[in-house]
Amino acid sequence: MKAGSLRAVLLDVDGTILDTREFILSAIEHARAAGGLPVLGRHELAAQVGRPLEAIYADWTDEPAPLVEAHRAFQAQHLHLAAAFPGAAETLGTLIHAGLRLAAVTSRSRRTSTRTLELAGLAPFFDAVVSAEDVAALKPDPAPLLHALGLLGERAAHAAMVGDTRHDVEAGQALAMFTVGATYGFAGEAIRAATPDRVISDIRDLPPALGLDAPRY
Repeated sequence: MKAGSLRAVLLDVDGTILDTREFILSAIEHARAAGGLPVLGRHELAAQVGRPLEAIYADWTDEPAPLVEAHRAFQAQHLHLAAAFPGAAETLGTLIHAGLRLAAVTSRSRRTSTRTLELAGLAPFFDAVVSAEDVAALKPDPAPLLHALGLLGERAAHAAMVGDTRHDVEAGQALAMFTVGATYGFAGEAIRAATPDRVISDIRDLPPALGLDAPRY
């Protein structure tokens, strides 16, 4: 992205700005147990993250709705399992200081998405939060990103998409956005296969990946 052309940054939430590994994987384990499904390894569960919950559970049962509700109810009762990655607040502050507008774009339900950002102290950094209920289709469909850009009043050509799964990167690529993949999230190094424009191993690496000064830490 050319220097000075960036005006907005869209960020995935889970695995990108919030460390929600226990928050999500424990919820899946709880829901699968409630549905009488066999135990799966966490590596296999982590590979599902980033997809809509309804799609994940539909692959495992003919009646996904009760399991989706069990998942969301568990999360609503265990908000403490979601926490900001070290350096997240400083990084977001650097982006704001650079004059950028920020939006959080998640496939998670509004039931917990906004609250976990609030509890982590990160909600004030965002001009908009787009959750699962706000759009008809979820990432990798670009609809959530388009909605976020509309709320910010910005165009894709002047925005970057940051996320930890291929669904985030592919959604950004669908709009020809500048994309940043985070290897510290759920997909790990596999995010490189989605060919994002930049790859970061720590959220504190984001400002330089966008051509900005890094926060001090």
